[in-house]
Amino acid sequence: MIGYTWGKVKESLSGWEKSHFGGFYRMIQDYPYIKIDFDVKIELSKKLSKELGWYVGEKLIKLYLLKASQTHCLDLFSSKIEEIPNPFTGKKEKYVIMSLNNSSVFKRIIDSNEELAPLFDHYREDIFASLVTRKVPEDNEQNGENESDDDNDDKQEQKAKEELKKALSEIKEFKPRDPGNRLSGFEGKPEFRKANCFDLSGEHVFTPQEVLDAENLLKMLDISFEPKSDVVKSLRAGKLDVCKIAEVPAGSTSIYKQTVEDQDTKPFGVCILADLSGSMRYGTRMGMQKRTLNVLYLAMSQIIPVDRLWIYGHTGDEFPEIYTFHTPYETNYALNIMTYDQVPNCSNYDGPVIEAIYNKVREVTDDNIIFISLSDGQPAGDDYGGEEDIVDMKRILERARRDGFVTVSVGMQYMADPGLYLYNKTVEDMSRLAKDVSQVVNKVVQSEFK
Repeated sequence: MIGYTWGKVKESLSGWEKSHFGGFYRMIQDYPYIKIDFDVKIELSKKLSKELGWYVGEKLIKLYLLKASQTHCLDLFSSKIEEIPNPFTGKKEKYVIMSLNNSSVFKRIIDSNEELAPLFDHYREDIFASLVTRKVPEDNEQNGENESDDDNDDKQEQKAKEELKKALSEIKEFKPRDPGNRLSGFEGKPEFRKANCFDLSGEHVFTPQEVLDAENLLKMLDISFEPKSDVVKSLRAGKLDVCKIAEVPAGSTSIYKQTVEDQDTKPFGVCILADLSGSMRYGTRMGMQKRTLNVLYLAMSQIIPVDRLWIYGHTGDEFPEIYTFHTPYETNYALNIMTYDQVPNCSNYDGPVIEAIYNKVREVTDDNIIFISLSDGQPAGDDYGGEEDIVDMKRILERARRDGFVTVSVGMQYMADPGLYLYNKTVEDMSRLAKDVSQVVNKVVQSEFK
């Protein structure tokens, strides 16, 4: 049998390899669920994360590691120890970093997996540029009397490298769960509640600071839906330009003009989701989030049509509860937001909630949507949370992203896993609210809607 000749692959004229509904993308997506140690992190190449997204990109690397384990060549990958500052504490922490850039391992894998060989060959450079990391646990044991600090560090680092390889050797594939037509494996179905279900009277009075923040945000946003017009002359077709008639005897046929209109910013809608779980009670996060919601509403309602703005909050005890603050059919935000302080702060069922809201928005529009999550944490609830539910959430966000939802996370003082969303920003100082929010929104608009 002649083995697969790698390095010779060429892309097809149809672009089958990069198709979202077939080709290599579908091969990865349809492969059974691959379980890996929760402490093992995969750092994708920038190109791979942009092309495939976090969920499918990580699954490709997991699939490659699975085949490396099955062909008994994990020991051939090189690894090193690096100190990386913690983004929240600034304290340096040690990590084992394993490189996948090994041609001999690659050859062994594709020689043993001819069906997957074209897939791995297509993404070869991106696989080589990706890394596998694992935090080195702190050693709380005392050094031996005759053992130097350097010797102890060497042993600790060697042990950490061995533990990473051991964790990778236990990688397994499973048959995917069958959640019906839903991507979330959580059994409880989210329930939408009217925000004014507490029968409150009166309306929220926006504070001068909220109004000022909204005005500043509007000034900083680089968004304009106004069409631009320009007259393009010397064309071979269009309206006759009387100023060019004199050029006809000389043989010129470029005597027409057209008015060309362009749009500065492509139209989009905005959907905002506020995390009302128990962790938001910590410090001043609830107050920060409510003020951020009010500022976003005041600003976005000035530039986004009323039927293209959705604002929700979510919590729940045994199952997810979604509170409606603003939709195309429920536009009295000032009344509905009064519910914010009355909602019981329980769990954070991100995945099924985001999927339910995605379906709700898609019932009324196929417009592009900027989806903004205001939160501080990650999935956690009654029989909900952990690695599999985080993977579910990545899959849900990826499906939404490929259907025109640009996913953004705005952390309230803290952000547990910024890699879940395409864009992210943490707000720590409310005096910088307008500046921080405008930075991330402008980045989205420049990248996605210009």
